[in-house]
Amino acid sequence: MADLNLVALTGFSTREPALRQKSSGQIKAEFSFEVDRPFLRANGEPVSDLFLVDAWQELGEWVMENVHAGTRLMIVGTLNKESYNSHGTREHMTIVKAKYLRTTTGTLADRCDELEGLKADAWGEDLLLLAVSMIEEAIRDEEAPASLDTIEMLGNV
Repeated sequence: MADLNLVALTGFSTREPALRQKSSGQIKAEFSFEVDRPFLRANGEPVSDLFLVDAWQELGEWVMENVHAGTRLMIVGTLNKESYNSHGTREHMTIVKAKYLRTTTGTLADRCDELEGLKADAWGEDLLLLAVSMIEEAIRDEEAPASLDTIEMLGNV
């Protein structure tokens, strides 16, 4: 099997996307994305992770038209480590490179409650297969809000 770099996230954008154009002419949209973890701190506070998301070319254009602060999304993509110089030191960050996006109503995230095992330090095969089937179900959901695929299909009608 070839190496695999794949991440699937549900959550919400925390700020308006910014459009950047590279010197090559390629465009990308960048936005921050928050994902709640499936547990609470000992004091009862929620725990979340914040990611920077890049979406390139047509997907970036879709982001600029459809994503705003607070938009709930499902993102499937890759994790990429990038480095840059900041105040004379080398900084590193992990970025989610979006390959597929769709807005969500929160249903997929709500269903994660069914996966109590996500709180564990290790996941068994059955739990992982259930999580993957939930992702597949969300992607195949014809009644879900728009994605780049549905917009392209509507444009071809």
